[in-house]
Amino acid sequence: MDDILELETRRKIYDSVQKNPGIHLSKVATLLGMRVSLVEYHLRYLEKHHIVRSDKNTGYKRYFISSDSIPVHTQNFSILRQKTVLIIVLYLLKMGGAHHKEILDLVQVGPATLSYHLNRLVKHKILVIESQGTQRLYQVKESEELVRWLVKYRPYDLFDGFTDVWKDLTLY
Repeated sequence: MDDILELETRRKIYDSVQKNPGIHLSKVATLLGMRVSLVEYHLRYLEKHHIVRSDKNTGYKRYFISSDSIPVHTQNFSILRQKTVLIIVLYLLKMGGAHHKEILDLVQVGPATLSYHLNRLVKHKILVIESQGTQRLYQVKESEELVRWLVKYRPYDLFDGFTDVWKDLTLY
């Protein structure tokens, strides 16, 4: 493996994936200031040699270190590397739960787009829905485990202004 990672560019890409499991190709390129095609070439090479692996479970191809034993259900947390989804989940962690209308007031998307994101979060077992008459209350399913993941992998550092949002959450 050392021979494969001897190349500085490849080592930087590997380090980015290691620090940010579930990161998307374009985010690696942005973080490292490299062309997407260059990063893609090296990620394919690392995959071919079983050093990294990719997963399309969240709809986007995301990269992980092959030797990392990340539990399957926490791999779904990589969906939180999308800004809107992260805003929704951090808000629900802070509030303990919220209805569609309350979340809609927070995010800068239309009602249908918000429903799409909420349904994906439910599908990936990050959120649960509690029916309250005709309304649905969205809540984080495993908040303690999710917070541990957020602390460990810090996806909010990938976006400007998210450190303040994270500090505002006084959890656990």
